[in-house]
Amino acid sequence: MMRHPSANVREQGLVSRPRADRSSGALVMMIANGKERALGVLLRALALAACCISLAARAQSPAPGCAAAPTSSLVVNVKDKGATGDGETDDTAAIQAAIDEIAGTGGTVLVPNGTYRIDAAEKKMRLALGSDMTLKLSSDAILKAIPNDSRKYSVLSISGVSNVTVVGGTLMGERGEHLGKSGEGGMGIRITGGAQHITISGVTAKSMWGDGFYVEGATDIKFCAVTADNNRRQGLSIVEADGVIVANSVFKNTSGTRPSAGIDLEPDKAAQEITNVQIQNSKFLDNTGPGIEIAGKRGRISKIELTRNIFRGNRPILVENAPSILASAICDNRQVTTQSAPSDGPYAFADPVDMVVHQNDCQDGRDMRFEVNRQNRKPSR
Repeated sequence: MMRHPSANVREQGLVSRPRADRSSGALVMMIANGKERALGVLLRALALAACCISLAARAQSPAPGCAAAPTSSLVVNVKDKGATGDGETDDTAAIQAAIDEIAGTGGTVLVPNGTYRIDAAEKKMRLALGSDMTLKLSSDAILKAIPNDSRKYSVLSISGVSNVTVVGGTLMGERGEHLGKSGEGGMGIRITGGAQHITISGVTAKSMWGDGFYVEGATDIKFCAVTADNNRRQGLSIVEADGVIVANSVFKNTSGTRPSAGIDLEPDKAAQEITNVQIQNSKFLDNTGPGIEIAGKRGRISKIELTRNIFRGNRPILVENAPSILASAICDNRQVTTQSAPSDGPYAFADPVDMVVHQNDCQDGRDMRFEVNRQNRKPSR
């Protein structure tokens, strides 16, 4: 018996049910289901929005260990003190006047976009930060050292003070315009004299006659997301310190005078000690010397951790005369090297290939591809 075509259509659900099936109860059920679906869509949309807001907040918020918010809402704009930022005027005195007003208040000195020429050589004129303050440089703000012939200078001095934060902007040295040939002490930021609880976050220091950043005789110092580029001696020198964290930073293109390291940990005197230092999640690129050098010939170095760093174009890690440095504290680092691919013939071109070498697990002992550890012995008589 042939079935009516409409029966097949109804079985496939392609026609609506008779009007008698659309009772008030079914209609209520349909409305309820519609509300549930709408509520589900709304909840998913809210969850997505919350996720986006969370990601945006996470992207804008500083990484762990970075700058905390100022403790006061007081803000002084350096232009209100007469700074011009025109790249020609000496703005040192105007910026120092803003610093002097904010120091001790927990407030902020704001440096808007512009190029501010700074007398970094004259000791009595150098920019010196006070305690309990933040120096905030806008993203395109540059503090530019005026060319000089001094063996020793600093764009910013942080000495004998506490609870200081420097955020953002660029400190520009004058190595290409330096008027002398001797010395190697021109620094971007010099942290000395018992300074403590200092945070440097998101700052670029470049083209210094000496180091981008320098630490001597200081406690609890944090460098977060900083960049040291094209400095002559070091990206960062640590001479004497207890408690230094370097995270998410870049040290590159250091060259000009030895040791030309990305970071150099090296006491100058027997009484000086470097301890409790963590260097992590940072990049060391194309430095003439080692990415990280640890030299303990003159003073004691202990409790150093080097983890999850990337090295390219330089020897990764050099440890000299520092027997307290443990191999187990140098781990999970990576080295990027370039290797030429084999050619298929004299007329074939092969692109170089970047090879990533992963350091052996830190519990396996020293990985000599990364770490060179040696003792300099006195010659026997």
